[in-house]
Amino acid sequence: MKFSKENIKIPDWILHHLRKYGNCCCGRDIVKKIGREKIIEVLEQEGYSCILKIIYENKYRYKRRVKYPIDAYYILEVECVVKSYYI
Repeated sequence: MKFSKENIKIPDWILHHLRKYGNCCCGRDIVKKIGREKIIEVLEQEGYSCILKIIYENKYRYKRRVKYPIDAYYILEVECVVKSYYI
């Protein structure tokens, strides 16, 4: 899977999971190749307002912050706006 700066395509399985479940655990390689900010921007253009959470498997292992840690989970979640109406 190659990504160029002009033509970035999110894999179909990520879009399917975001549409069906509202979240998706994507791999480190996808996030590293596309970039944190760029993947959010591309998903915004696709119609998904998402946030990217990086959850460390062992938070005490890393003494310094690593941009793309190997032992971490990369989770994309659709931001849900809750609207409440008073009658």
